[in-house]
Amino acid sequence: MRFDPFESRLCRDIRNGLGHAFVLALQAKDLRPFTQAAGPHPADPHPLPVRDYIGHRQACLTRLLEQIPALPVKPEDEMPVSLLLWNLELFFEFHEWMEIQWRSAAGPEKKAGQALILCAVTYEHFLYGRKIPAQKAAAKALALLNEYRESLPEIFDADLLIQKNVRP
Repeated sequence: MRFDPFESRLCRDIRNGLGHAFVLALQAKDLRPFTQAAGPHPADPHPLPVRDYIGHRQACLTRLLEQIPALPVKPEDEMPVSLLLWNLELFFEFHEWMEIQWRSAAGPEKKAGQALILCAVTYEHFLYGRKIPAQKAAAKALALLNEYRESLPEIFDADLLIQKNVRP
């Protein structure tokens, strides 16, 4: 077995539950929401790929929580955390995090946020070998990136996102 949330209900449920808990932990700047959602510890009945996925996510979250206080931004500025998630290739968590920002956005900023979310969806599909869904998400992302590039948060390089979404 390999961890694949598109082929396994167990993996999908774990990814979705932990993704939500990951965001709660980031918001609280506290690992506990994640560790509570991760569930059983030493006698964990999950297959090794699932345990590896959980362990990897927990290690990334721990690193993020250590890095966030050192960010040279106001505590309410959410975008640097988004970039950290992206750079760690935590595309599902990036999607979850950005969706919070997207819900409260309006106009061109909302469309730019949608483009970033679709970029993450593209990469999430590619990670699991889902080429056709990735290409469909990339096409939607590219259209939005090209149209709303001026509304992207400054820390995201529109040209690089466009270049990489053509051929991730």
